[in-house]
Amino acid sequence: MLKTIPIINNKGGVGKTTTTVNLAAGLGREGRRVLVVDLDSQGSASLALGVDREDLEPSTASVLFGEKAPSDVIQGTATRNVDVLSGSLRLADADTKLSSVDGRENRLTQSLAGIEEDYDTILIDCAPSTSLLTVNALVAADAFIIPVSPSYLSLEGVVSLGEVVKNVRMSLGEAAPVLGVLITMVQRDDEQTRAIIDEVRGHYGGKVFDIEIQQDAAIEEAPTHGQSVFDYAPGSQGAEEYQMLVEEVLDRLDRYGSVYDTVRKKQARRT
Repeated sequence: MLKTIPIINNKGGVGKTTTTVNLAAGLGREGRRVLVVDLDSQGSASLALGVDREDLEPSTASVLFGEKAPSDVIQGTATRNVDVLSGSLRLADADTKLSSVDGRENRLTQSLAGIEEDYDTILIDCAPSTSLLTVNALVAADAFIIPVSPSYLSLEGVVSLGEVVKNVRMSLGEAAPVLGVLITMVQRDDEQTRAIIDEVRGHYGGKVFDIEIQQDAAIEEAPTHGQSVFDYAPGSQGAEEYQMLVEEVLDRLDRYGSVYDTVRKKQARRT
């Protein structure tokens, strides 16, 4: 079963947090139990889910540093079926604090092991950097989603992420496959935007989700109210498009999960 899914791109400003929050909310609306793990020191996903800034601690850092159990840190949110392990400024020191820890690349995997059965989906909001936290997210992942805005700098973020994934596989023998590439922040009727989108679709083919997330004021305003776009503006274009993303993600989780389960059973028979 594909459960743990980082939302990741080494370029900032491509809609990672927005996608994490709205995908979590959309999956929750479908009756799935969702945990959002906020690995960003700014705690943006946590704030967008309505967590007050003074309540960001204890946070994911407390769990990764071995100070608290995840069950003592997880917070409920006003978003139906969605809980959060909040981000905080303490995550900014994660690389330094974990650098000398044995199995440092597996800290997140170990942290989630005791709570996985409590959730149908675990979404990880990653900071836009090539850090030990990013490596932890990739090692913990069953698959990952890459948001890409239609700009060449955003594409560079995908390329550098590809190098990180390659290095993880070479060093640790582990790294999840891409569940999908999501095109975000699309400006309608812009020729350059469409040219870049065509390039992305030409290069990544079926990995690219059919839905494209257009620029929409409701999507931008919702986090300032601590809400998903579904709660803030349920009739908006953004809510409609993120609902379509939810449906595509569920379809891919079902199809890819079936393939994964078949491969795992064949491997078990061989051993």
